[in-house]
Amino acid sequence: MSIDPVARRLEQSFEAERLSRFIQDCQDIEQLRETALALVQQLAQQKAASAWMATRASESENAKLEMLARVIRQQTETPEQSPDRGM
Repeated sequence: MSIDPVARRLEQSFEAERLSRFIQDCQDIEQLRETALALVQQLAQQKAASAWMATRASESENAKLEMLARVIRQQTETPEQSPDRGM
């Protein structure tokens, strides 16, 4: 069984359903406007957080690759000393 990394969790599904029902049933335009603005703000914060996490993950991966490249360079610059085999 594989896990979808972007699948919504149960509580997120319930929250989306609750908001959808609120929007469908709401008759007050001012309430709808306030809800929409709050959701826009929340979406902007989530996008900013996702971008920050992607940047940090990329920086971390780059640091690992740079470290690996240094190790490989050091190994090629100083060849390994092989033990004498009695030749």
